[in-house]
Amino acid sequence: MASSEDNVSGIKTGASLLASGGTLTSEPCHKCSGVQVRLGDKITCINCGNEVNTGGTQTKAERDKAAPVRRSAVLTSVASLIEEKIALLASEIKVENDISMQRQKVDLLDRYLGILERTKNLIE
Repeated sequence: MASSEDNVSGIKTGASLLASGGTLTSEPCHKCSGVQVRLGDKITCINCGNEVNTGGTQTKAERDKAAPVRRSAVLTSVASLIEEKIALLASEIKVENDISMQRQKVDLLDRYLGILERTKNLIE
């Protein structure tokens, strides 16, 4: 089972790939069924880190033509995912009694809010 740190690391990796122009794929990872991000000729699973080299099956013209539409859809999807995570984390903080855990969750919440703000700025 993945630890909380692994999950945060995966989210950071995914956000970084998306911010660099990556796109979410419709196919789940064949190893763990996790979310995958395509950047260039490489598909990376955010959950387990599995990487697959696609060998450039799409031409540059095809990628350039579809990029703005995919990017907007992906960013909207990422914003929605982050909003869900923020809501979940806020409800967890509300019932958390351990100050140390509250601090960790607030730090994560702050990072999510930063990612959400940057994502929404890219959408506009």
